[in-house]
Amino acid sequence: MRLDKPIGIFLLLWPALIAFFITTPAPINTSYLFIVIIGAIVTRSAGCVINDIFDKDFDAQVERTKSRPLADQSLSVTDAWITFFVLGVVALLLLLLLPKAAILSSILLAVLIVLYPLSKRIIKIPQLFLGITFGSSVIVVSAMHDALFSEVMWLLFLANFCWIIAYDSYYAMCDQDDDILLGINSSALYWGNNTTKYILLLQMNVLLLLGFLGGLTNMGYVWFVGLFFVFICFIFQLYQARQKNYLLAFKNNNYVGFIILLALLVEKYIMI
Repeated sequence: MRLDKPIGIFLLLWPALIAFFITTPAPINTSYLFIVIIGAIVTRSAGCVINDIFDKDFDAQVERTKSRPLADQSLSVTDAWITFFVLGVVALLLLLLLPKAAILSSILLAVLIVLYPLSKRIIKIPQLFLGITFGSSVIVVSAMHDALFSEVMWLLFLANFCWIIAYDSYYAMCDQDDDILLGINSSALYWGNNTTKYILLLQMNVLLLLGFLGGLTNMGYVWFVGLFFVFICFIFQLYQARQKNYLLAFKNNNYVGFIILLALLVEKYIMI
């Protein structure tokens, strides 16, 4: 489940929390907040398990992933399926506490999570599929507060979609040589030497969409100062990528999500 490497949980959690706080009416529904946090942990863990089940043979041939439990055979496939089932039951119990629209959205998210590992074998840029999958957390959370298909939801979803493709492309750059040998698709292979240019373009779209969101929701200067620091993070990531520190560039996105959430909380609960 890779709980020892929580970066994936945070990258799923930050957008969900941003969607939660930007759509929630006062006072905050602490039960829903708890569900969002636990749901992010369970969802990411389930995603890791199903991904490792489908990719166990590939993972065994890649230096970075060969020590994963299924790849090194320290865990059986049967045990992995049992773990996935248990996580699914926990997710289902959480779903029963949500409105109908959020339940239906969550079912869609669950289907996408199961299909994502297969997308790497079919789609030339599987990061597009991941963007929709991870980005669906914004849809689920928006549905909790009757904000499904609102302008706010669409702006957040599109910003998150672009951000996910960008940071996962940095992640894909770590495994380019192995992916070529194994026949696995990725944006890094498809875009080749232009990968960092496309990443930067996606990141600029993130800033533009979040800028529109700030204007739509009457955010003050703190929000836009936060976006400036996000821009600094993106430039730092580009620099690290040019030094071939792709994993560091990927992990830096944890700060991006945190900065946006912090700016939102300050705007909504302090600058009033």
